[in-house]
Amino acid sequence: TGKPDQKDLSENLAATQGLAHMIMECNKLFEVPHEMITQSRNSYVDAEVHSPTLDELGKQVDEEGGNYQMYLETLMQNLQKEAKEKFKGWVTCSSIENTELAYKKVVGDGNPLRLWKASVEVEAPPSVVLNRVLRERHLWDEDFLQWKVVESLDKQTEVYQYVLNSMAPHPVRDFVVLRTWRTDLPKGMCMLVAISVEHEEAPLMGAVRAIVMDSQYLIEPCGSGKARLTHICRIDLKGHSPEWYNKGFGHLCAAEVARIRNSFQPLIAEGPETKI
Repeated sequence: TGKPDQKDLSENLAATQGLAHMIMECNKLFEVPHEMITQSRNSYVDAEVHSPTLDELGKQVDEEGGNYQMYLETLMQNLQKEAKEKFKGWVTCSSIENTELAYKKVVGDGNPLRLWKASVEVEAPPSVVLNRVLRERHLWDEDFLQWKVVESLDKQTEVYQYVLNSMAPHPVRDFVVLRTWRTDLPKGMCMLVAISVEHEEAPLMGAVRAIVMDSQYLIEPCGSGKARLTHICRIDLKGHSPEWYNKGFGHLCAAEVARIRNSFQPLIAEGPETKI
């Protein structure tokens, strides 16, 4: 007759229900036994990258009497220089959702992770985009769980702690960063730079503390109230192989800037058009 018999229908229904159950219980489905985690923990801790304190960050400045303010200023000057030189030396990758993606290798620190750069145009002026990144992460990041300002160092510099959710078996990740931002740069540009630090008033709020080795947002005006957002990023999320970072992390960076852009797009109201 060309119609499926009752057996086929029953098997198809069972398969569909099984798949639906797996989707609903995905967080439990991919859990790793606690015993397996404890067996691998020692070797992983041995290779851990530690964040500097504010004082240690200042000592990385070549000049005598260096402090964390000078370190942050150096980061911002280097970013402005790269932007002026049109980001030479980056390797372009294919990307998604009208974003641009590139990477380059970092030499000299012994860490194999690449530095990634994702760019996108946003329908908002630079200062508004900066505020969206700085204070409104909940509008574009569904994994954003909680945050707090640990210490305000001046009007544009703070130690900031935040927690991001992850799909199992990966743990909830905790970040503590020193960050500073500028809105008074030439040609209407805005900038935000951040780097992980240790702080005695920032105990672990997640399950694992991830390390931000480099995070820089450059926001440039590009006419008609728009801005070009560029995020340069190098983060050790803890629990991934270098191969995963090479193949997958850059696309997460591109998806992030796309979500920031999409958070400015107006909702399309259903129903007939009206003139107001």
